[in-house]
Amino acid sequence: MTKSSIKRLILLIALLVFASVFIAGCSQPSTPTTPDSDSGTETTDSTTTTDSTAALEKIYALYDKVQFGQTKAEVDAALGVTAKEAMTDIFQYLDANGNGVMIGMSSVFSQDGNTKVVLNKSVEGLATYLITLPDDQRVTDEQAQSITEGMTYDEIKTMLGGDGYELSSAQGFEGKPEIDRVWMKEGISMLTVKFAGPDGTDVSTVIVDF
Repeated sequence: MTKSSIKRLILLIALLVFASVFIAGCSQPSTPTTPDSDSGTETTDSTTTTDSTAALEKIYALYDKVQFGQTKAEVDAALGVTAKEAMTDIFQYLDANGNGVMIGMSSVFSQDGNTKVVLNKSVEGLATYLITLPDDQRVTDEQAQSITEGMTYDEIKTMLGGDGYELSSAQGFEGKPEIDRVWMKEGISMLTVKFAGPDGTDVSTVIVDF
């Protein structure tokens, strides 16, 4: 695992721990229910899925607009948000709710070898969402332990029963981005998988299960 991958993983863990402590200290409203006119019983609010989709769209709104090879000026124009330079050549773009994207700039893949362009990006605000996932949107230890390096993304999706959530993406040297995805388990435990490979193979190369 590269140093940048380890740093992103440590950051995610810290965010998840913070979110879990914060949420535990706050009272959580119960799942909204509505009366069933036919049976007289209560049913789960049908807007839950819609609300979840809308929340994810807000979280990824800025992240999805960033493309590899963009200059900082191009990112600024695309996002319309003032960036904060967290470290040298690393910038955070956040909305009022703390959702957004953090990018790393480098001249490694620029056409002239001098201009700094986007080399990697990670989504900001996802940790707080992940910690609140219900049990039916989490994977079991058994499922996580069945995942091995060399499996394709489609194989892993089938075994885990879900797409997972994209944490970050980096420009790969083989012309294909390396993408980190996470599947949540119980509590703040998770399975993270790095996918990479030429020709759209999306093969898992690094697996972290904890």
